[in-house]
Amino acid sequence: MSLARIVDAFDGVTELPIEIPEVQDVVQRLGIQDEIVCVPVDGDPSKCRGVFYQFTKRDGVYGEPILVTLVVYSANLDTRWQRVICTKEIIHVTDAQAEKTHTSEEVDGLVEKLLGPLSTEDYGLADLQAAIDKLAMYQALIILFPDAAREEALQQVAAGVRTVEQVAEWASLPLPLVKFALMDDWPEIKKELVGLGAFAHEKAAE
Repeated sequence: MSLARIVDAFDGVTELPIEIPEVQDVVQRLGIQDEIVCVPVDGDPSKCRGVFYQFTKRDGVYGEPILVTLVVYSANLDTRWQRVICTKEIIHVTDAQAEKTHTSEEVDGLVEKLLGPLSTEDYGLADLQAAIDKLAMYQALIILFPDAAREEALQQVAAGVRTVEQVAEWASLPLPLVKFALMDDWPEIKKELVGLGAFAHEKAAE
């Protein structure tokens, strides 16, 4: 249940925004990945906002294998979306193997799917991977807007201390995602999202 462990590490946090290096540190500390590197590139976010690549390296001929995740994201995205995309890609380290692309053809299929309508009759690996990619965006929201901070935000909005727009600024997250997380149904939605992440990790371990 790797995703649940990551979520648990942040659920009590009220000091926002949660920075991406904090997410990297937790994932590495939990032993889910040895090293995570996030690199901005001058890419077109309308074509690809972020992608990750995993590989194993060794510091020497007889060195221990080091599991590395390289996250590449578009520097032309708004900073708030950069944070979501980076976290989303980091979450993918918990994916089942079937949900990851392994060849250039699979990558091309995934990009084509993401650029087109998600809900189509085109069933297959690219469709599954695109659905998992969209799911990971909402799972990233769980981490970047944890329960304790959400409760504080709800109280402040109710008391007129902060507007929803100010909460989004405080959390450094896109306004539509913050509005979604402040909905009454969010706790149940979160439970389902974490559960789906646990399922993916269990399949990866089989």
